[in-house]
Amino acid sequence: MLDRSGLAVLHDAILPTGDGRTTQIDHLFLSPRGIHVVETKRYGGELTGHPEDERWRQRFAGEAPDVPPRLIYSPVMQNAAHCRAVYALARLLDPTIQVFSHVVMTGTAVLSPALVACTLSLSELETLLHGLERNVPRGTLTDAWRRIGLACHASRHQ
Repeated sequence: MLDRSGLAVLHDAILPTGDGRTTQIDHLFLSPRGIHVVETKRYGGELTGHPEDERWRQRFAGEAPDVPPRLIYSPVMQNAAHCRAVYALARLLDPTIQVFSHVVMTGTAVLSPALVACTLSLSELETLLHGLERNVPRGTLTDAWRRIGLACHASRHQ
């Protein structure tokens, strides 16, 4: 879907985090509005929690009520860390560059209303992509995109 969007895209990007570590980002794409960071998750069962929770709870149908839910790291929190890594590179060129976070759920999980509000389905991502301008970004935004691409390449070869 992203590759067919007509936008500049990077997949499976590995960027430095600033503390000597790296972070793996599922997808990045560039629009005239800024740099978009996409975390995709394929979960089943029922997911509950709140966008600000560090851990979400996952349950599957048929589980005994006394079985505690699985705790999974919040994809919203995970993508926030990805966005910080992207912004750290972009702000070196222009601190006004916008970095957008998108968490896309691709599996069969039923999400609580609070989680529905902070995630996108594939069809919602497609709608977002169709609504974006296709003008080629210019200036520092393009320079920041190049810097991110170079940082991804450098991280893979360390």
